[in-house]
Amino acid sequence: MMKLNKISCAIKAGTTSRFLSKSVYASTLACMLGMPAMAQQSDDAAAVDDTTEVIAVTGVRKTIQDSISIKKLSTSIVDGLSAEDIGDLPALSIGEALETLTGASSHREQGGATEISIRGLGPFLGSTVFNGREAANGSGDRSVNFSQFPSELFNKIAIYKTQEASLIEGGVSGQISLETMKPLDYGKRRFQAEVKGNWNPAESDIDNSARDFGSRITLSFVDQIETDKLGDIGFSIGAQKNLATNPEQEARTTSGWRDCRVDPTTSNGVYDDGGDCDNGGINNQVDPATGVSPDAGVPYVFVPSSYSYRQNTTDDDRQSIFGAIQWRPNEQFEVNIDAEYSNRDFNEIRNDLVFASSRRLDDPTVSRDGQLPVDLVITEDGSLISGTYRQRIETLSTYLERLEEYKGGGISFIYDASDVLSISADLSISETQREENLYHTRLQSEPTDILGNPVAGAADEGYINTAVEIGQNGSLIPIMTVRDFDVTNPNNFADSARTRVDLNQFRNNKITALRTDFEYLTDSEVISQLKGGLRFSKLEFDSAPRARDEYTNNDDSVMYEAIANCQNSSFPESGFLSAVTGGQPLITNVDADGNVIAQGTGNAFASFDPLCIATAVIGGAPVIPEPEQTVANVDVQEETFAAYIQADYDTLIGDYPVRGNFGIRYVKTDVTSIGLRGPLEATITEIDGIPSITSIDLVSGADLIAVKGGSSYSELLPSFNMVMELNDEVLLRGALFRALSRPSPSDMGFGRVFTGLTDESEGVESIDVAIGTAIANGNPNIKPFTSWNADLAVEWYPNDDTILAFGGYYKTFEGGFENVSTNETFTVDGQALDTLVTVQQTTDDTSTIYGVEMTATHAFTYLPNFWSNFGVKLSYNWADSDFEVEDANFGASNIVAADGTVTERIGLVDSAEIFGFSENVMSGQLYYQDGGFNVQLIYKYRSEYFQQYVSTPGNLRYVGDTGVYEARASYKLNKNIKLSLAAINLFDEPKRQFIPSRENFGEINVYGPRIFAGIQYKL
Repeated sequence: MMKLNKISCAIKAGTTSRFLSKSVYASTLACMLGMPAMAQQSDDAAAVDDTTEVIAVTGVRKTIQDSISIKKLSTSIVDGLSAEDIGDLPALSIGEALETLTGASSHREQGGATEISIRGLGPFLGSTVFNGREAANGSGDRSVNFSQFPSELFNKIAIYKTQEASLIEGGVSGQISLETMKPLDYGKRRFQAEVKGNWNPAESDIDNSARDFGSRITLSFVDQIETDKLGDIGFSIGAQKNLATNPEQEARTTSGWRDCRVDPTTSNGVYDDGGDCDNGGINNQVDPATGVSPDAGVPYVFVPSSYSYRQNTTDDDRQSIFGAIQWRPNEQFEVNIDAEYSNRDFNEIRNDLVFASSRRLDDPTVSRDGQLPVDLVITEDGSLISGTYRQRIETLSTYLERLEEYKGGGISFIYDASDVLSISADLSISETQREENLYHTRLQSEPTDILGNPVAGAADEGYINTAVEIGQNGSLIPIMTVRDFDVTNPNNFADSARTRVDLNQFRNNKITALRTDFEYLTDSEVISQLKGGLRFSKLEFDSAPRARDEYTNNDDSVMYEAIANCQNSSFPESGFLSAVTGGQPLITNVDADGNVIAQGTGNAFASFDPLCIATAVIGGAPVIPEPEQTVANVDVQEETFAAYIQADYDTLIGDYPVRGNFGIRYVKTDVTSIGLRGPLEATITEIDGIPSITSIDLVSGADLIAVKGGSSYSELLPSFNMVMELNDEVLLRGALFRALSRPSPSDMGFGRVFTGLTDESEGVESIDVAIGTAIANGNPNIKPFTSWNADLAVEWYPNDDTILAFGGYYKTFEGGFENVSTNETFTVDGQALDTLVTVQQTTDDTSTIYGVEMTATHAFTYLPNFWSNFGVKLSYNWADSDFEVEDANFGASNIVAADGTVTERIGLVDSAEIFGFSENVMSGQLYYQDGGFNVQLIYKYRSEYFQQYVSTPGNLRYVGDTGVYEARASYKLNKNIKLSLAAINLFDEPKRQFIPSRENFGEINVYGPRIFAGIQYKL
């Protein structure tokens, strides 16, 4: 066995200290978080005689005690969770576990916690390491989808809110560290099996769902072998099979927002003879002659291309395997090998009812035949409250398949060259591949149904008189009224059968890294230890844009048979969106006199089997196209070299013990980004009898030009951490450091996206509109954020169950975001067209973020009887910022002409805070523990924040305030068997999104609660 003076003595994200510090705190931390079980037992035996009664604290109270100890004994500002055994972290996923830590909040997708923000700041301002290594992901950013990693296979998580030179750079807000068990350090044999059943109440409302109940099976085994010749060998392996459904109901808007003039004197404004505002909108460029924009004061309204309702039926199959080998041939040398694999196959059937042509608002000054009696109402900021239309109504039947594979692992060596010098090296690789395939078929309203019978409300070339009301009478979503059109009758959707087969996403992200470190124990009375190291990493990211094959079928006999054979006998989900309609039906069908028609009124609409109807339209089974080379491709390589030196100190200032560290990290990064340019051609499809452009692509077979961009930068990142013991119970903690956060890999692309063609349901009628304005899908010259950071905290630890901590932090950023628009020329169908391209770049501006956070934990053990089993944990983070992000289309911008002239554009919408910024983040936890029985009630709140798009990061999207309740209960029958019950999103809190302003409806997602029941067996 390794000597006690060489046992790990601190949690480190990326390195592990090999020697005990002089500080008793570091020593205690080592025992709690990493000391082999035999060493702990030896110490316990020495400290406690046979006659002393030892009361072992277990369960949720023990987890909270360990969390308090992590915070108290750490050198920097850290919040964390640890568990003696894997599978004992009290959460369903790593995301849910992290949310219980002070200042951590999540972004929700499909009902679960995914990306984590620290202190209310976006995930791109933080970083994540997995066993000390960066982890790749399939999202195109640097965040980690924590729902991908099962919490059962981890035993330590921590958030480092202040930086140390030894930590991998990248965490302005903080660094999340995830650790799996080292089998020799664990020190005992353990077999564990856990089975969890999952019931989603909303799934019970869905006919023919993938499964009524989900399942989650986790197995793990750890053991050690002692040999005479090979030394000690430990190994562990864990696997999980997760089958689940993710019920989700949606009301949404499609992309392609426009700022329509509310001016009946112009055909570029609201409805006029069937036109829309594609070619119009507000002219908000400042006229140099007058100093104001021509349309200053003109009312406008933000409109999407369509409104829609979406019903989803999902199937989620995820498999994960984690393994580790720890080999210690002698006391001086150690080898650690670990590997992780995760494979996810996610399928979703989408049924959409689409109200297309939503840019064609009626002229409020003109009443026409069939127009519904609903006024045009608009807020001062351009949000639509109500209005009338003449629209096509469509059904979209979609089958989506997402395939995501994660592979990671590495090998590390630790060599104790002497009693005071340790040398280590680590080689790692992390790779994620994501592919998303779509098969979707559109059917439209027309004057006659598939049987040839006239459709009264669609007599006008298939257009329906409609009205929309948003946010009225308690509804959180758009409520539609239609005139004489039954949306539940599948025969009414008989026109323009169109199937699109898309390779919707194709992304690859790979990180390879090599690092070497040393730790040297000094004889100094102040400096207890020196650390240093080198690291090289290479990140490779490539992304192909959507590749599409499109098919149409106007053969009435074929479509008659398809509609008859592929229609659902009834709407797949009962009570659809009823939780957010305020008691109103989604669609109300009225006759010419305004009387409600029962048929077609309600929360249901016609739907079809998407694969069946796609096969019918195509005339054969759909085949996903291969990735294409287009002007939107992203191909980025980032190489980073880093070196650091750090000193740990432990001394006295007067009568006060002081410990901490200081150091500096040097970082040099080179970015290479490759884009493609060449002649373009427009794809023209007939829509509503009008030739329309549906895509613009590189000419097949034409010579392509690879354009290369990129940048290099070097940064010095000093850091200083200090902990002063004011007395036995009170600590004063402070830190000063410089940090950086790099832009997402997808933000460094060199491609172009044409904004006129981002809509699923419509094309545009001219090349000018199609190429209109373009957005760069990245900027290869964008610089990282750097910031100076200061933290100060006071922490009171009166006993093992109690902490009261207050802290403040201040961050000043060296850089900000701004949109710069320049003219570029593209050749489309042989015609040279000037296009305004908007690029997001980093400025030299400075901005600040400051905030306070509070942690309070207490167990009421001193109360009588039943009440002594209660405990509480509270955390709160408040932040403020003067950071500004402008919307690429409707925000303030500078437009640079070919001659260098700069014109100011006035913003129609307010700027957003930095990506992911929430002013308030709070969590509360009330628990009860009596022996082996544990109950927790948890509340998590996050205020509004800006959620960035990956493909178009300059477009603003806000996620509204969210408060979610969770509950957990467990009962330990004996030392081998434990029962558990957990529920998330107990009260069905929806996720609300607003685009492009804070009040304008964009999307709502309703998930319902998720309930899990399990049994765990340990041997």
